[in-house]
Amino acid sequence: MSGIKDDQQRTLPGFTMITCRRGRRGRAPCDVAGCGKDHSKLCDFQLRGAKAGETCDAKLCEIHATPVGDGRDYCPAHVRAKGTAE
Repeated sequence: MSGIKDDQQRTLPGFTMITCRRGRRGRAPCDVAGCGKDHSKLCDFQLRGAKAGETCDAKLCEIHATPVGDGRDYCPAHVRAKGTAE
């Protein structure tokens, strides 16, 4: 296989295993500016328009995720937007 270093490829009888060592360890960080904590939730705000049927999916840490019921959480921007819409 081209582009794979020898220390990343292991061959055992019957299959080949590749270990990827790229990228950051752990979870991606919270999307809120200046936070940097590992995310544990995604924003569940339902998008409209061209992206109708999809959710925001902003990565959120426990501090920045606001529970809105039924196991759903909103990011700070959508908490503000929902508050002004009602």
